[in-house]
Amino acid sequence: MVMETNKAVFFDRDGVLNHLIERDSSFYSPQKFEDFKLIIGANKVVEEVKRLGYLTIVVSNQPDITRKKLKQSDLDQMTELLFNELRIDDAFYCTHDDHNDEGCRKPKPGLFHLAQSKYNINFSNSIMVGDTWKDVEAARSAGVRMLLLDRIYNQDVIDVERIEELQDILTFL
Repeated sequence: MVMETNKAVFFDRDGVLNHLIERDSSFYSPQKFEDFKLIIGANKVVEEVKRLGYLTIVVSNQPDITRKKLKQSDLDQMTELLFNELRIDDAFYCTHDDHNDEGCRKPKPGLFHLAQSKYNINFSNSIMVGDTWKDVEAARSAGVRMLLLDRIYNQDVIDVERIEELQDILTFL
């Protein structure tokens, strides 16, 4: 008996599904629930991805938990919003910082492997959409096709397929 495998669209969270916070001329993940704002149209993209038969899975580094800059309760509220408003299937977070990573912190592919174990995902039929070099390297390490949202802060990332807006992923499915 051959087990059916699933296909997934993996989403980075910050800068992909929700807006980054601009601080000190740089862009950061929100550290408070009240600063967590979904990108307009993200719900329609996720809905269409699901209609096309893909699992929708968030894979995101959240080191501000370890750094004590983000409360677990705020992260939980943000995640609840992703489930309730976007109807994502699951979210996998790495809350480690660089110095205490256990293999799950992107650019390592650990979050992808956790999702694969849980959902029997075929990476060769799946896509990752992200906005940083860490997303690119994690997807490559896992063998998942990568689509990079073209942003001012990632122009130094080379040799990757770029898309302008989140909804552009639909042309690749």
